[in-house]
Amino acid sequence: MNETDHRYPADIQVALRFLDGSGVPRREAAPMLHRMLWRLGIALPPPILAGFLTNTLLQGLLFGVFWTVLMWLLLWQGRAPAMALLVLAGVLAGVMFGLVMATLMWFLRGTRKLPTWQQFRRSL
Repeated sequence: MNETDHRYPADIQVALRFLDGSGVPRREAAPMLHRMLWRLGIALPPPILAGFLTNTLLQGLLFGVFWTVLMWLLLWQGRAPAMALLVLAGVLAGVMFGLVMATLMWFLRGTRKLPTWQQFRRSL
């Protein structure tokens, strides 16, 4: 990722240049969801620098909603499942996926010896 989008917030552009210099692949530094949010002006930290809770909530929420809608469309459309069961399944899927993704980002940040988002912002 040799260039950054000038529509991204300034601190995100600096973080992406730092991650480029650290050899972090584009898929880890700037996934599609984050790039879309950055273009909207939302300065969400790159997932490899973000905290465990931030990654868990963002990834889990998005996956849980996606999974719930997909399951309703593929399995339960036309039937009347208990709404509580549908929501519970989505929440559990989101929590499990969020925890897995947050653990993966935490592990990758540790193996690459990268700072957390707070440490990175303090060093600017």
